[in-house]
Amino acid sequence: MKKTIYILACLIFALTTQSQTISYDKEALLFSKENITGTARFTGMSGAFGALGGNLSASDINPAGLVVFKRSEVTFSLNNNNSTTDNTYFNTKGTANNNNLNLGQAGAVLIFNNGSDYWDKFAIAVNYTMINSFDNSYITKGNSGLSEFYADPFLNSDNDDTNDVYYNNVSSQYFINSTNGTNAKTSFSLAGRYDKTISYGISFITHTLDYAQYIKFKESNYDDNSNTLDATLNQSLLVRGNGYAINLGIIYKPETRIRLGLSYQTPTWYDITEEFKENTTIRLSNTTSEYSENPDFTVFDYKIKTASRVTGSLAYVFGKQGLVSFDYNRKGYNNIKVKPFGEFENENASIKEDLQDTNEFRVGGEYRYKNFRFR
Repeated sequence: MKKTIYILACLIFALTTQSQTISYDKEALLFSKENITGTARFTGMSGAFGALGGNLSASDINPAGLVVFKRSEVTFSLNNNNSTTDNTYFNTKGTANNNNLNLGQAGAVLIFNNGSDYWDKFAIAVNYTMINSFDNSYITKGNSGLSEFYADPFLNSDNDDTNDVYYNNVSSQYFINSTNGTNAKTSFSLAGRYDKTISYGISFITHTLDYAQYIKFKESNYDDNSNTLDATLNQSLLVRGNGYAINLGIIYKPETRIRLGLSYQTPTWYDITEEFKENTTIRLSNTTSEYSENPDFTVFDYKIKTASRVTGSLAYVFGKQGLVSFDYNRKGYNNIKVKPFGEFENENASIKEDLQDTNEFRVGGEYRYKNFRFR
């Protein structure tokens, strides 16, 4: 069965809604996103490499560009992610800084020159790219002054309303949200050049998905006699999956300075296993009784089809002095699907209603001066 969020009447509604783990339609959108990561040159030019090639990260956009390499190469690149999250809860401000260093790209390309008048050059490559890092965490704390605690059923099970205990006074509220993991892909590519003007390429792509989310909500209340109630809700979600996709590309060089590129990447088809669990604990100062709720640990298998992508590219090369490059890509977010359809009818309807196809423009440039490169 799908994960079920148990909403306790005793938990403040505003924070309870925040503590719910990510929904399936938002999950599908999250796993469709690909950040601009890769080699320093690729990221320095905003990833506008669809018509240029000659870079292993560029093969993630258009595999036809692999034949631009003059010789075989091995590369790897480190990636540093830094983020700051500011939050305010009832005039209490908080700031969280997250910083992590990881392997952004690693790969190799082999170049074969056969001297033919037509198919004169071939390339074989394998490239790993971390397309998304989910590492992030923040803490929200404060006091709304609003309590949803009514007569406590664990102290008042005698059906006598005259001795009900009310914990109407809020001491503190505390919420932690932490996510980690990566979405990484490995591309196995083949490219060839025909008549020194047209290059073709194809990539077979495998994805490895690892996502974890941890939630903790704590609230402390007290009654008119200073008896205290402490409630804690913990939730954890682990998502692991594997996927596959295909990327097809072509680059045409009508004359020495101009490059035109076109590529299509299919949706990624994921098979996903999800593990979800939660527990709730309530402790009272005026009794040794403790309430705890531990629903069954659930495991659920499902499938996600992410957005496809079409990229059109144009580049102009100023000899050895530099270049400018422009990429336009369109992603079909409206066609994201979660399967089986019978289980996810509402989520797929929400995707259709809320998401649209997107248009993205990337512009990059490089100027060479002696041993320096300005991007």
